Amino acid sequence: MEYNITYRKKDKGWQYIISYKDESGKLRQRAKQGFKTRALAKIAADKRLEEMKKTFQLVKKLSIEDKGIKFKKLADKFVGHEDLYKTHNTIISYESGLDHFSKLDNKAVDEITTLDIQDCVDEMIRKGLATPTIKLYVGRIKTIFENAVEPYKIILENPVQNIKYPIEKTNNNDKIKALSQTELTNLLKKLPKHATHQEYIASVIAAKCGLRLGEIMGLTWDRIDEINSVIIVDRQWKRLKDGDGSKMGFGALKSKNSYRKVPVSQLVLAEIQEYKRNNPTDINNRVLIYKNNSSLNYTAKK
Repeated sequence: MEYNITYRKKDKGWQYIISYKDESGKLRQRAKQGFKTRALAKIAADKRLEEMKKTFQLVKKLSIEDKGIKFKKLADKFVGHEDLYKTHNTIISYESGLDHFSKLDNKAVDEITTLDIQDCVDEMIRKGLATPTIKLYVGRIKTIFENAVEPYKIILENPVQNIKYPIEKTNNNDKIKALSQTELTNLLKKLPKHATHQEYIASVIAAKCGLRLGEIMGLTWDRIDEINSVIIVDRQWKRLKDGDGSKMGFGALKSKNSYRKVPVSQLVLAEIQEYKRNNPTDINNRVLIYKNNSSLNYTAKK
């Protein structure tokens, strides 16, 4: 790094001026004033120079091959790579998030600023997106830029920082409320009047055994051990990484701790056995024969 430091008196104090050539050979300057003595100016100049040298070395290490790469090309490469390791739903959230950052598509990654990111966030706010959703999308973008820093070495620092979001209004009515035993019993008694038997048995398994929706949808009759009164939870019904992502099928659980054997009371087991006697199964021997989770999820929320 070629440089030269000069000092001069200015406005009743001292100023330092660091003249240097950047990585392209262009002459640039960094200056600061307001020091009471020349010695203090020199200490500050030396400190600034060391910081500049470190940055200069980092810039030299940046990938020349990817310098100037457009954001869309980087994002497509990143998501394509993640698709090998992450669930289909995670990839969908990346793609949904990227739709709201389309203004960045034709910008060079090393030219995107925090202000550019904030502009996209402000647009989402104007469209009425919920703050948690916006934060999720920004988090996805942040991950892409983190990889642009390391290991891709395209930029020196992540521009996704100090992003401002609207203040979330707290509403006590929105808090999750656990049902008491009496409330749960009353709810299950009312369900058959308003839902099919499939939805009722799904609610019983969720309430009494603690299975998640995807786990209930992926439950097959051979996973219900009637002799030992346990349910074996070792897969779920989910979207598969196949074609356009619309295909549903059995898939792995969320984490290794999700694989478990759940005790089933005799009362619940009796309800499951009654359901089995009166309802058909499908080619996969599933307890519930919904094609996808959406319809059951909608009814459950309703």
